[in-house]
Amino acid sequence: MFKNLRIRNFRGFGDLEIPRLGQVNLVTGKNNTGKTSLLEAFFMLCGAGNPEMALRINAIRGIDSVQGTPTTALQTFWKPIFTYFDMRRTVEIEGDDTSCGPLRLSIALDQPDTIELPFDIPGRTLTTEFSKESELKVSFKKGTEKTVGGRMRITSGGIQIDQPVSNPPFEVVFLSSRTGNLQEDAQRLGQLRQRKEGGFVVDALRIVEPRLKSVEVNSASGVPMIWGDIGLPELAPLSMMGEGMTRIARLILAISHAPSGVVLVDEVENGLHHSALGKVWKAIGEAARQFNTQVVASTHSLECMQEAHQSLDAEDLLIHRLENKDGTIRCKTLGPDQIRATVEHNFEIR
Repeated sequence: MFKNLRIRNFRGFGDLEIPRLGQVNLVTGKNNTGKTSLLEAFFMLCGAGNPEMALRINAIRGIDSVQGTPTTALQTFWKPIFTYFDMRRTVEIEGDDTSCGPLRLSIALDQPDTIELPFDIPGRTLTTEFSKESELKVSFKKGTEKTVGGRMRITSGGIQIDQPVSNPPFEVVFLSSRTGNLQEDAQRLGQLRQRKEGGFVVDALRIVEPRLKSVEVNSASGVPMIWGDIGLPELAPLSMMGEGMTRIARLILAISHAPSGVVLVDEVENGLHHSALGKVWKAIGEAARQFNTQVVASTHSLECMQEAHQSLDAEDLLIHRLENKDGTIRCKTLGPDQIRATVEHNFEIR
């Protein structure tokens, strides 16, 4: 698990340090303080130098396609990664992991090895569209091992990616507040049931639907999805039982899919009624311990924080509040005693 994290020149962070991380971490703060950006920084670091992660974090925000020139793509995909859109800076993300040691990631613009000039545009000359700004270099270093990484370049034909030669040290899952993938959920359930651990999901889902007897992967709709038995004449798609059922299943399945890894959740309370939050946090805590998974989640809900405090072991939970003061974002971490005092006196920490 990550023990700490430091982010420089990424999104809205000039220099952000979180000196302490726990097994379950809640990230709070007002709008535009960087809660989602913090999760994205974790995601990038866990990608171990894969340049494609830069595209994935944009897709998480709904930017998954662009039309126009290479310059248009550069402005859309790459510039927002850098603080103040200044691509002369180098992004640095680093953290100490209990099993891997120090992990360090850097993202910078670099001179490409090759330059592409299309033949089908008469009079085209070497412009900024094909200059050194069209290549992104991502470097990753684990402990004392050799630095690895890859490159991504924008050409007139699209985006080219040179993949890193090493694999990530552990699995990372990012659950967006915007979208989910029913087929991916079904695949993860299949993997969990193959290990004879599917009952873990059923127990968690009974928080919302006590009638649930079992869940299974079924392709009756044409694509694999999770279906459940709630005592009706036929199985029912889980997605038809309400957003809360899908959200809980997705949370537990993500944790089980990342043993000894990291699960990142944006707006964890989405789709969940406040009356179920305590039991949901208990299920998340049990799953995190069983699979040795570190959970980092953002929230706007005071009830969500209170229920997490009441339902999780005190030593498992840390709350990180992001504050934007005069354009500089800082983090204040609350430990068990501070969280207890905050909840008991109903202080505002959102």
